[in-house]
Amino acid sequence: MENSVNLFGTVLFSGRFDPVHPGHIATVLRLLKKCRYVTIAMLNYKERRYPTCYCVDIFEEIFDGLPVEVVVNNDHFGKITKEQLEKFNFDVYASGNLSVLRHIENLGFDVIYTERAYLYEASQIPIQE
Repeated sequence: MENSVNLFGTVLFSGRFDPVHPGHIATVLRLLKKCRYVTIAMLNYKERRYPTCYCVDIFEEIFDGLPVEVVVNNDHFGKITKEQLEKFNFDVYASGNLSVLRHIENLGFDVIYTERAYLYEASQIPIQE
């Protein structure tokens, strides 16, 4: 990403990603224009519609060769705690959800708002093999 302006080091982008959709892909690509590295923290929980390993594989294939890491988060479901976030190495937390950003900021972390790609329509379009 030659035209990147690295305003941030590592950005943490977490969520369910169930399923991975074009909006998630566009968001990570936008984040890569603002940072050196993106960590995608995918929530693993029993009620997933798509297996966690399948969704991780999609991200890994799409971002192969780019400074993106996908990690599985088994730690929380619901309101995230400071202790849970401290397990990740990041400089800033990214989300398109303002209430999540306020919560994370109140825990003492730096945050960045990232517009949700394609608003909500993209969440209805799963990535197919």
